[in-house]
Amino acid sequence: MTSIILPLAIALVLALVLTPVARRLAIRYDLLDRPVERSSHTAPTPFGGGHAIFVAFWATTLVLGWPLSRPLVGLLVGSMLLLVICTIDDKRNLPPLPRLMAQLLVALIAWVWGVRVEEVANPFAAWVGPEFIVMGLLSLPVTALWIVFVINAMNWLDGLDGLSGGVSAIAATTLALVTASNPNTLAIAVPVAALAGSAIGFLRYNFPPASIFMGDSGAMFLGYMLASLSVIGAVKGPAAVVLFVPLLVLGLPIYDSASTILKRLREGRPVYRPDRGHLHHRLRDGGLSVRETVLFMYAIAGLLCVIALGVWLR
Repeated sequence: MTSIILPLAIALVLALVLTPVARRLAIRYDLLDRPVERSSHTAPTPFGGGHAIFVAFWATTLVLGWPLSRPLVGLLVGSMLLLVICTIDDKRNLPPLPRLMAQLLVALIAWVWGVRVEEVANPFAAWVGPEFIVMGLLSLPVTALWIVFVINAMNWLDGLDGLSGGVSAIAATTLALVTASNPNTLAIAVPVAALAGSAIGFLRYNFPPASIFMGDSGAMFLGYMLASLSVIGAVKGPAAVVLFVPLLVLGLPIYDSASTILKRLREGRPVYRPDRGHLHHRLRDGGLSVRETVLFMYAIAGLLCVIALGVWLR
């Protein structure tokens, strides 16, 4: 486990140092989130946290993980492109279609460079069929669907101060422990730990009341990396373990997004149209404060990750 302490610590310190710099630059260039009806904040708040997370993560990964593996090179290219597009989105508020096209493009880049769901664990393997189902031609659409779904799940979760960053930190820390415990995935433990450290360092300024937001550039970056690194770090094992560990680690954002999508479809509303139907909105409407809601959702995410570790280590 000592292999994950150094990257986590370095990325955490870098994020602590870089986030105030990103805040000043965001204010200078008028990259501000101005409150709307669904907002939990009442005053314009600078974006820019995503840029600090991005630099802290990649600086740590490049220093400790050089030379990069082929999949990580693809993620570097894809995440740079995603950062540019999301920065434009934070500034100009792009329509849903260009955002989706950008997400599909970076998912394709990841797949081309080796981030691929090539096999899916068969949860019924004990009774029927092989332990793993080979994807074959379905590898690209399944990988793209997974990456795009998690990108949007983390972005939709970014509705309260500290929520998306904290849940990402919990998930990444759990994935770091899982990958560090297996010799076959030890190399991927460094970037996963760096992702956790970057998110934790940023939380110093984003936990409610936040002085800076991560914006789409941060939430989508975290989603992109969590989705992709969980694919790279997947190893063969008992089918139930391989299937449930990533689903449990990302269980909270997966549930929140899936339930929101189903609710909008049932009501005949566009999936991409924002509303106050997310879990954190419902908790707030139920009377919890922002901090209470965030801590409650941290507890849920943490519990799911503890269960995931128990499943993995059993």
